[in-house]
Amino acid sequence: MKKFMELWTFEWNRAKRFYGFLLAFVTALQAYAVFHEYHFWKNGYENYRQQNYAALPEQYLQDYGYLTLENVTNNSFFVFSIMTAIFALLFYAVFIWYQDWSGKNRFSFRLLSLPGNRFAVYAAKFATIWLLITGLQVWQIGLLYLEELVFSGLIPADIYREIPLQMASTSASPLALALPSLFSNYLLFYTIGYTALTLGYTFILMHLSGRWKGVFLAATLAIVLFAAMLLFLRTGITTRLYAEEKYWMTIAVSLMLLLSGTWANYRLLEKRISV
Repeated sequence: MKKFMELWTFEWNRAKRFYGFLLAFVTALQAYAVFHEYHFWKNGYENYRQQNYAALPEQYLQDYGYLTLENVTNNSFFVFSIMTAIFALLFYAVFIWYQDWSGKNRFSFRLLSLPGNRFAVYAAKFATIWLLITGLQVWQIGLLYLEELVFSGLIPADIYREIPLQMASTSASPLALALPSLFSNYLLFYTIGYTALTLGYTFILMHLSGRWKGVFLAATLAIVLFAAMLLFLRTGITTRLYAEEKYWMTIAVSLMLLLSGTWANYRLLEKRISV
């Protein structure tokens, strides 16, 4: 446990600069989205009044409806900020391994030579990615409250309508994937997500332990898993299940894959990988 905590602290210290820049970038884009959406509405509203349709807000609401925080979250700059954060974290989830295994004086030698269980290296890196994801979620929730406060202050009270934050995004938006409005969806999405991260690390460790041979084995394993999934779907079992049964079956299969991937990563680090 001491080795894990020391390595986790070390990984966090290495990620802080990247993470701080990412948070600042996301915040700046979303702040711009708020004012961009306000000016877009303001110009449209002024044009509406100049065309002598009506000067009363009631007539405008009948034609265009209320403004809500959802107008901001559907703004292209807001969507781009979420997509940027997702891809940046995916990049760092891979980079966190290869930064230690690249170059002439590879830092991986020092990591794997430390006394104690080698699995602490994997656990520290996985926990760092978990911390980055969870921290970004908390940061985003805080930003949504702040954005609603600013946007509602810019828009006239008789045109703006407050809505719960859970309704601030459509089901197809990136925000709905990053911050699902229902706990059941949150559990499903992030169980699948962390399972995919675990299997991704399995492929990375297979590559690091065998280089091109590892790449071939990882590709073979990916094809086998994909083929097994297709064969399972073609059996038609899922068509005879209720929606709730499909949900829990997906959770169960994901957990099995997560545990299997974690065990494989442990074996690779302890028995196969070298520096």
